[in-house]
Amino acid sequence: MDSETEHSLLKRADDILEKTLYYLAAALLMTIAGTVIYAVMLRYVFNNPPLWAEEAPRVFFLWMTYLGIAVATKRGQNIRVTHFIDKFRQGPRAILEIFMHILVLIMLVTLLWFNIPVLKLQSGGVMISNQWSYLWPFSALSVGCVLMFLYQTKLLLGSIRSYREVYGKGS
Repeated sequence: MDSETEHSLLKRADDILEKTLYYLAAALLMTIAGTVIYAVMLRYVFNNPPLWAEEAPRVFFLWMTYLGIAVATKRGQNIRVTHFIDKFRQGPRAILEIFMHILVLIMLVTLLWFNIPVLKLQSGGVMISNQWSYLWPFSALSVGCVLMFLYQTKLLLGSIRSYREVYGKGS
């Protein structure tokens, strides 16, 4: 398989992953809305709220958030304050952007690293109201960090490529 075909397959897999994450996050948002409406109706109309209706939307919200952040990272739509960066010339700006990408990668590794003991601690527990494992809410952070790490690495490589193009330093 040649390099161009591999690149095309990777791009296609990346696009499929992004769309899957996007639609999964959207489905989780609709599930949250439906669950909350259902719980409110049962609580105030029938005076019989479901016990699980508080914890389930919270878990769905965590997963929706971290999957959505991964999609935003892939698209380069995460929140950035560019007021100061825009004042730099193109070369120093590229170096600063590379440095910022590296800092984000370090932060993601740190978050993942410190979430591992939390996952171990919560692995045996279950939520009282719905009997779901406590791993479900706490693993959302780990999955989100891994996905963001992949996309942030891709952004870093793009910044390095741009820097090389500006300064004419080939491969």
